[in-house]
Amino acid sequence: MKSAYKKVLSDKEKVVLIPFFKDYANVPAAYQQWLKDRSKAGILGGKRDEHLSLYLNAAGQPCKILFYCFGAEEEIKAKQIRSSLALAIKSLRQQPLPELALVLNNQFLKYSQEIGEALALSNYNTALFKTGQDRKEAEEKVIKKITIVSRDIDKVQKYNLEEGLKIGFAVNEIRDLINSPHNLVNEITFAKKAEEVCAKNKIRLKIFERRDLEKMKMGALLAVNGGSKHGAKLIVMEYLPLGRRQDPVVLVGKGVTFDTGGVNIKPTAGLAEMHMDMAGAAAVLGVFMLLRELEIQQNVIGIIPLTDNALDAGSQKPSDVITSYCGKTIEVGNTDAEGRLILADGISYALKNYKVSAIIDIATLTGACIVALGDQMAGLFGNNDQMKQRLKNAALETDEEVWEMPIHETHHKGLKGKFADLNNVDNSGMAGACTAAAFIEEFVDKTDWIHLDIAGPAMPKKPKDIDFQGATGFGVRLLTRFLQNIK
Repeated sequence: MKSAYKKVLSDKEKVVLIPFFKDYANVPAAYQQWLKDRSKAGILGGKRDEHLSLYLNAAGQPCKILFYCFGAEEEIKAKQIRSSLALAIKSLRQQPLPELALVLNNQFLKYSQEIGEALALSNYNTALFKTGQDRKEAEEKVIKKITIVSRDIDKVQKYNLEEGLKIGFAVNEIRDLINSPHNLVNEITFAKKAEEVCAKNKIRLKIFERRDLEKMKMGALLAVNGGSKHGAKLIVMEYLPLGRRQDPVVLVGKGVTFDTGGVNIKPTAGLAEMHMDMAGAAAVLGVFMLLRELEIQQNVIGIIPLTDNALDAGSQKPSDVITSYCGKTIEVGNTDAEGRLILADGISYALKNYKVSAIIDIATLTGACIVALGDQMAGLFGNNDQMKQRLKNAALETDEEVWEMPIHETHHKGLKGKFADLNNVDNSGMAGACTAAAFIEEFVDKTDWIHLDIAGPAMPKKPKDIDFQGATGFGVRLLTRFLQNIK
């Protein structure tokens, strides 16, 4: 979607969106009385998400104008701007929509970044693998050009709006990646995507293949990969704009490209969605699409342990004892608790090879987190209160919701192995969200650390207004804002 800017709404526009608050201040003078008359007639009540269409412009020429109410300005929040604008765009996209003019004044321009994000996120093309007429119709409903009509917009607001568009476009790319099935996005093709992203953004990239991982003795990742057709990989991305002047923040994303559950095979219900088990890895890759684009002045390392969890003669089995990259031994209590194993090796690699300031891991880790929190928010765990608060602040700003969860001493005690250092599940057989977080913490040492369990919001049953059925790209906006906010 291309963007353009102009000061005055012309008579040549075919589709126009005019958002307004109850005071009608954003409505061009030619249409204010028309709207006020309909308000007096009870057709409009000034409530959020009420809307009305007009099919002739002020010059009497054919033109669809959608007037969309955002409620009372004093009651509005940034997330509601994002949400209502997305609903308005989706409403217009019911018909072919090659171009759109969006009228904005200073009431709305204070939310420039949220507006940019909403424009991009609500313009997602869901016809990823459709063909023929279905694909043609879907592509006709994708906006090709957006024109911002405003006398008021300044350089900062334009910059913020364009930044929001960039963030939204990156999320859409990540949605495509997560929505793609395993035969199209697997260890090989995901690694190729990482190569493209790093080449485009001039980011240093290292990809360790299975033979490398064997030499490195990355036993936990290799154990999960035992039944796989494709060899495991470890992707390491280095964005270091500050050189040695700053210790990096490390982002570790769970990259299980398909999760059968292994020998502890998953039930049929939901199994077809398990290509989304790399949503954490995809979110990390999405952040790396944006670091240079947004000129983020933080050193950031991205680490993605990549494998599927397949069922084959070579698959790891319950009671197997494996040696992780850092040397700790692990009894496999449940082969479907594989994500924490590959994250353990990814985190250990970071601590061994970098002087780390903080670690955030992000993973579709446990169904238990969905049971606890539903599918609209991520579970937040960590060992540093200040860091957790900064993450919560970023969540409020981006509307990618998180809820803090506990890690108790009893969670750690329950992971003690009979014959090895650790078991990958609680010795009572529980594989809960807190237990999973405690297991990961065993590999963090004293480094400041956050764990995000995104099993729910990565692909919720009922998406938010800015999302569509399928992948949301959760975590890209959240982690990007977190990095932007670091002082």
